[in-house]
Amino acid sequence: MSVDEKPDSPMYVYESTVHCTNILLGLNDQRKKDILCDVTLIVERKEFRAHRAVLAACSEYFWQALVGQTKHDLVVSLPEEVQWIGSLVCLLVEVYYPVDSWLTRR
Repeated sequence: MSVDEKPDSPMYVYESTVHCTNILLGLNDQRKKDILCDVTLIVERKEFRAHRAVLAACSEYFWQALVGQTKHDLVVSLPEEVQWIGSLVCLLVEVYYPVDSWLTRR
């Protein structure tokens, strides 16, 4: 059926208000257990595991750094000019995923 065609019977669409949140909560659970994580961020000799798809979706910087990389378990060392924010990187990664205290499953 094309976009312009009208269906013979009514169409019903289900929209979930929690589906996206549940996906990110699931990914955050995986990240905390280092399940399916495919990138390691290194900042000031500290390592942070994450999913490159989540990082790239949330940050233009990570999009540029990660898209096109084919290595299965990629390691990204943040450049020296951003090393001073090393203590904030963990918080930044936490913000990309929903924090359990902010969002809960329904």
